[in-house]
Amino acid sequence: MLVEAGVVAALQAGSGDVVRIYAAGCVERMAQIFTGLRAGAPERGVDVDLFVDTLQRLWDLDDTLDDFPERVERLESFPEMQPAETGHIAVGDIYAFYSVLALRYATICVGSESVADAERCGHAVLTAMGELEQNVAGSNFYQEEYDWQRQSIPEVGRALDAGALRAGCAEISRHRFTAVLAR
Repeated sequence: MLVEAGVVAALQAGSGDVVRIYAAGCVERMAQIFTGLRAGAPERGVDVDLFVDTLQRLWDLDDTLDDFPERVERLESFPEMQPAETGHIAVGDIYAFYSVLALRYATICVGSESVADAERCGHAVLTAMGELEQNVAGSNFYQEEYDWQRQSIPEVGRALDAGALRAGCAEISRHRFTAVLAR
């Protein structure tokens, strides 16, 4: 479940903004899963706030996210990133893990301007959607994510409307959250 070669090539050829928007879009499409599953737990309020704030800052291309090392460290301390010896077993925990993992890679990517970390972010989301598709009969979550990743890269000579992309990604995220809840 690798990121399409054409997307990787476009990321490598693109500016830092292209890489950042791509990664932000990947996380946005997973955000409702994490926030929806964790928002009701009082002990997770700080984690949800960090997730939402970091995602918001990813979309703000003027924000240098200069505190990214601390944010990455905090994300790595989330329970999702510290599974029991048996790994994550509950459905919600599995998809919340993928959400946090995608945000972690996106945050690293912004701080380092690393295309490889953006690719890892996309890979985490593709893997999550591949697993979800296997467990929801008649769904096409993997292909849908594959297509969204392509749409997150501007065509040669055309600017990408980040606001429209974000709105579309948020809608898809709500649909994915509903599917996870139904499992």
